[in-house]
Amino acid sequence: MPHVFIFKLLWAAIFTSTILFHPVILTQTLANTTPKIATEFERILIAGNGPERHLLEILAAEFEQKHPKISVDFFWHPNAKPIRTVELHEADIGVTGEVVSALRSVPIARDGIAILTNFSNPVKEMTTQQVAEVFSGKIRYWSDVYEEAPQTKIVLINRTPNQNIRQGLEQILNIPHGIPRSAIQAESEGQAIKLVSGKLDAVTFVSMTPALRAKEDGVAINLLFIDKIEPEVQTVLDKRYPLQRPVVLVTQTNPTSQVQLFEQFILSPTGQALIKKAKFYPLNNPLD
Repeated sequence: MPHVFIFKLLWAAIFTSTILFHPVILTQTLANTTPKIATEFERILIAGNGPERHLLEILAAEFEQKHPKISVDFFWHPNAKPIRTVELHEADIGVTGEVVSALRSVPIARDGIAILTNFSNPVKEMTTQQVAEVFSGKIRYWSDVYEEAPQTKIVLINRTPNQNIRQGLEQILNIPHGIPRSAIQAESEGQAIKLVSGKLDAVTFVSMTPALRAKEDGVAINLLFIDKIEPEVQTVLDKRYPLQRPVVLVTQTNPTSQVQLFEQFILSPTGQALIKKAKFYPLNNPLD
């Protein structure tokens, strides 16, 4: 009888030590007895690289107030590739400037593209055709744009290849071979503006809102009239200004319910009003 008692004590000690000092077994044991806890928050991850981040952050903040169990996060970098990121299922939404046939594409807003020169440059306007010929490299001297301009070579300031605004401009102008590789590349709106303000013979393109803000702040730049239309908020709103691009959200073919809710919010009257507040341009004419 004592031997049986001692055996039971030894077995109890071995079992207890096995559970206490072998975390894998302990975890497995708890997993079999503890119910799974539901995730408190659902997450939407948005990838992008252009000037739209401020717009999306305003929309996301308002959306999160209406849907407190959905968190909207951002992966934003000048070299980010939003289309590829969505294709690889690394983000729920990519922000781009084009409709992508292989993905679900939802236009949510418009943006004007301003053409900038140095303030001392006598060229104050171009036609759409001239803009295309300048950025394709066909026109290489300022005197070929305006006869009273100096006969100096045009310095092109481009944007990095994956940026939405570059894709948008090349599509609008139908530049088949793209902007020449010899062009200087700027990674952001601010860098492009800074470069053109410091180079007499330079020309670049940026989103309309930061261009107008820089001009108001006294930066030494010109915003060129295009086809005799002044680049300003009103001419973009009423669609007279010719250089405009869409702001497009791309997703997988069957997005999550959270993503669809976010899109519906953006396209609602509340969302479109926020787009105007963020200094972008609603899909529909707000004067209607």
